[in-house]
Amino acid sequence: MGDPLNQESVNVGAFFAILSPLAAAQGGRSKTSGVIGMMHDATSGRLARRALGAVLLFCLTLPAGCTPSSPGPSGAGDTFRKEVLAARDSLAPALMDAVASREPRSAKRILEQRCALAKEGGSPFACGITVLDNHGITLASATIAPGEPIKRLDYSRYEVVMNGLKERKIVKTKLYLQDRTTLCVVVIPLVRQGEALGLLVLAFDAADLRDRFGLTEEEFLKVDLNG
Repeated sequence: MGDPLNQESVNVGAFFAILSPLAAAQGGRSKTSGVIGMMHDATSGRLARRALGAVLLFCLTLPAGCTPSSPGPSGAGDTFRKEVLAARDSLAPALMDAVASREPRSAKRILEQRCALAKEGGSPFACGITVLDNHGITLASATIAPGEPIKRLDYSRYEVVMNGLKERKIVKTKLYLQDRTTLCVVVIPLVRQGEALGLLVLAFDAADLRDRFGLTEEEFLKVDLNG
């Protein structure tokens, strides 16, 4: 396969393993297209496999994702920011040791436990979740069904991944599915003592963000997640 950043396209199955199913935090609304209907439940493996053939197009506005951005709207932007940081605070500390040791099984087990706890607590993560090591290689993804082998995919050639590791700051970008669904992707470095040990990648359905918060795609790119 050629350089996906030059071609501006990648296979969804080869980019963050579809960035995991979206959690069932939609207030009972039924969604049916693309990855929108994916949930953190027993059907995630089947739905993930159905989506493997979809093609993503990068919205290569990396300066907007990698440089300091202005605050988003006081309401929608602040609410989204709180959700992202809450997910980070819930997941990052628990995953740190497994990521530092580059242990896929431990990372997968911890991720599954944190997702289950969030669901049991009535606040499931409303995003897809993938964990990468400090070389941009997959350690865990919420799309992987119990007992399914962990696919160690290498994303070191992706600029958004390497920028997150190099800058040690949260970066953002957008991904487009073939069915025109848009994903708003947040890449969070897992940092200990100034060293980026890996990345926590959250993928939000843009339509869901608009429905829940009134947050537009343009406002997503403006939300300051590093301040």
